[in-house]
Amino acid sequence: MKKILALCLFSLFSFYTQANIIIHSTRIIYPEGSKEITAQLQNTGTQPALVQAWLDDGNPESTPETAKVPFILTPPVVKVEANSGQQLRIKFIGQSLDKDKESLFYLNILDIPPIDETVQDKNMMQIAIRSRIKLFYRPQNLPFSIEKLAVHTKLLLNSHQATINNNTPYYLNVLALKENKNTPNLLEEGTMIAPYSQFNLSLKKPFNSQNKIAILTIVNDYGATEDLNISVD
Repeated sequence: MKKILALCLFSLFSFYTQANIIIHSTRIIYPEGSKEITAQLQNTGTQPALVQAWLDDGNPESTPETAKVPFILTPPVVKVEANSGQQLRIKFIGQSLDKDKESLFYLNILDIPPIDETVQDKNMMQIAIRSRIKLFYRPQNLPFSIEKLAVHTKLLLNSHQATINNNTPYYLNVLALKENKNTPNLLEEGTMIAPYSQFNLSLKKPFNSQNKIAILTIVNDYGATEDLNISVD
């Protein structure tokens, strides 16, 4: 009976789920020692939008009330006019994060659409849409720069499985693994590998054991894809 009632209620409403607020990046880097950094939002719609923003430390169920992070974000709630932009300011106020590797947080953007009084369908339900991107807090005195990722990343192969050793202080966002630039991606799915850790990934087919170099496609600081030539052990 409850399922029938829920289905009947669902059929009474039309749903409006278009997201008009976009973030001008897919990731944010917060260098240690920065006074503050900014994230740029843009309202691409024709109506004003109410935006709520907050940071969390990895819990996707977080809310502005429950999230505990060493940052202040302002403004936490803001009205963004149609076809206009808005800057969010993020300031680190913490005392102690890891000095030898990156720390990961997430920026949440909740796009709350206005009620469109011109719509004739009074049963239309407008749904707030949440976007979430990564924020990496990067210490100053790491042992080597991010340009050295390929040198310190190793690949171990075992039949239909690849083990990627991330021997770096940086998060590694892996999208693809190829034998060379002209061969297809061997990974069943991508993943993010934490600093100084390893991760096992399933392969679509065995890797050519004669290859001593593999191409690992990652997402770089600018949100673009980048190919790393890594050693195969």
